[in-house]
Amino acid sequence: MKKVFHILAAMLTSSFAFAQDDTEASVSPATTWGGSADAYYKYDFSKQMNGLTSFTNSQDSFELGMASVEASHTFGKASVFVDLGFGKRAGEFSYNETTDKDINAKFLIKQLFFTYQITDKFKVVAGSFGTHIGYEVLDAVDNKNYSMSYAFSYGPFFNTGVKAQYTSGKFTAMLGVTNPTDFKSAMDAGSSQKTYIGQIGYIGDTGSAYLNFTTGSTNPTPGTLVIPSDENKTQFDLTASKTISDSFGLGFNATYAKSKNDFDSTLDGEWFSIVGYANYAFKPSLSLAYRIEYFDAKDAAPSLGTLTGSSVFANTVSLNYKVGKLTIIPELRYDAASEDIFLDKDALPTGGSFYGLIATTYSF
Repeated sequence: MKKVFHILAAMLTSSFAFAQDDTEASVSPATTWGGSADAYYKYDFSKQMNGLTSFTNSQDSFELGMASVEASHTFGKASVFVDLGFGKRAGEFSYNETTDKDINAKFLIKQLFFTYQITDKFKVVAGSFGTHIGYEVLDAVDNKNYSMSYAFSYGPFFNTGVKAQYTSGKFTAMLGVTNPTDFKSAMDAGSSQKTYIGQIGYIGDTGSAYLNFTTGSTNPTPGTLVIPSDENKTQFDLTASKTISDSFGLGFNATYAKSKNDFDSTLDGEWFSIVGYANYAFKPSLSLAYRIEYFDAKDAAPSLGTLTGSSVFANTVSLNYKVGKLTIIPELRYDAASEDIFLDKDALPTGGSFYGLIATTYSF
């Protein structure tokens, strides 16, 4: 009888354990996976590498952009998001962690952050996350134009730290403190000074608008691979989008950045950019995207490199043809500068750059 009792007890315990596992499994969603990939071919009609914006600095070459793998999981009020990138685009994005020699050879953490939803309206995010500044984003699959604007290329790429976000109805607000911009580790930046970020947003039924802010010390200029360790940078940014009809939409980005050197005022500077976007869908599988930008770096700090002392008027036209998850993007771009910052076919300074590219993106 005692033996039978022990057997029954074991069965009941096992059943209870399995029931617990089933309950946990039912409330714990499975990990969600996704990702994207992109590649392109670019031809500059001057036969020079005239690109002064991110990710398309090549000439007469087939180039791999980036392969991304994303995973997310939510349990209760907590969640985690992991975004890994491999390729030249990921290397340029994480320029403080790479060199020209190994930029194609590293699997990099683009984003890794944890979220805790304290209430339905209030959450805290900690980790490394893409910048809230600007209209465009890193992943080519999420942009209508394949090449990037000057505003994106010379603004911040990402932040690593903690931020709190509050949402009430159609309004949202965010404040945060992070490492120096574009550094995953303050140890790599060689500074314990912090960057402060903020955002106020409105999300309507047919459009949205965000006022963004970032300020901090030892913030490098993206893509320079040089750390101006004594530079303080403050940037104000406004983005907006509006759906006019089922076929037509508009976007807008205005941004202003001011840098100040702690010890040498001759290294101070400022720049601004105004960017307009228009997208027209002929049908679900075919759309035309146009971007127009005025970028003024006449008073920019020397850390902006070739662009310092110049302004650029850039026009980009991109066709988006979708075949399932695949998008084919033929694109033409002409940049006209106030100074001779580009090169012509004889490698002599000139004020214009004209190139075409064809890119492919795929999401999964």
